[in-house]
Amino acid sequence: MTNRLTNGEQKPQAETPETPDFSRYKVCDSYSVPATDSPTAGGTPDADCQSPQRVSRKQLQELDSRLGERDRELLGAVQKYRYLMTGQIQRLLFTDAANSSAGLRAASRSLRKLSGFGLVGSLSRRIGGVRAGSSSLIWYLTHAGERLLRLHDERAYPARRHFEPSAYFLAHTLAVAETALQLIETCRKHEPEILSLQLEPECWRAYSNAGVSCSLKPDLYAATMSEEYEDRYFIEVDLDTESPAKIIEKCQKYHAYYRSGLEQEESEMFPLTVWIVPSVTRKGKLIRQLKGVFDKQAKLFAVITSNELEHLILEGGDREMLC
Repeated sequence: MTNRLTNGEQKPQAETPETPDFSRYKVCDSYSVPATDSPTAGGTPDADCQSPQRVSRKQLQELDSRLGERDRELLGAVQKYRYLMTGQIQRLLFTDAANSSAGLRAASRSLRKLSGFGLVGSLSRRIGGVRAGSSSLIWYLTHAGERLLRLHDERAYPARRHFEPSAYFLAHTLAVAETALQLIETCRKHEPEILSLQLEPECWRAYSNAGVSCSLKPDLYAATMSEEYEDRYFIEVDLDTESPAKIIEKCQKYHAYYRSGLEQEESEMFPLTVWIVPSVTRKGKLIRQLKGVFDKQAKLFAVITSNELEHLILEGGDREMLC
């Protein structure tokens, strides 16, 4: 098990830029998607599958010939994360610009180009509202965009059915993407190398508990390597929507998977399960409850806020967050 926690008094917590609090947006109304590119309310399939504007394979091949490598990387990133804000796309792919403003303009130009081709679309609402600017626009891959990616590799880009996202699903999806992006940015700036970064469903694990087939479903799996350590993490992004009982039930599944020995057999270690919560209050509450329930068992969990992720990755965190 990854357990490289240090005494918090020995090393100061690394400073990180303020990140969006996606838990603030989980109670909004659902985020609507234009009917020509996405489903209608009520969970019906993507309407553009039957649209008269459906793009033929020949047209897709023509569009593909007009795309650059970064255009394809952008499409692949939106497909991988399901939904991304313009600002997240800029931080992920447009880091070679003179500054973040120039990178944001470059990202916006690329997105407008791909939107004009009908390969991506944007939701009708923004995280933070109109005042948050263009960086808050939320993008998704259209059916045509998915089909274009599958021209290159059908297995790597499985077909998905599109549904209007609920506010909670959208906020959680963006929060998971933000966590992955924070990890990527931390490893860009500092020593660790990312060996693996898996999203759902790639990061899920199948196991058997008392003869019953079970599935462990973390939000993310990450493995990093520095000169001295290889660290592995299961990551759960919490928006303070689940009751403590639900959190404990999920943690019991981690203990059951730990007892199965499957992960240790494959990699000789069990990843630290990191719960990322939106507030210090939520953090303290979960730590107390998890310690109370799992006090006599292996310490598999750390509870942190998003601003503590860099400290955990670089310094190992501190023992107060372990439970």
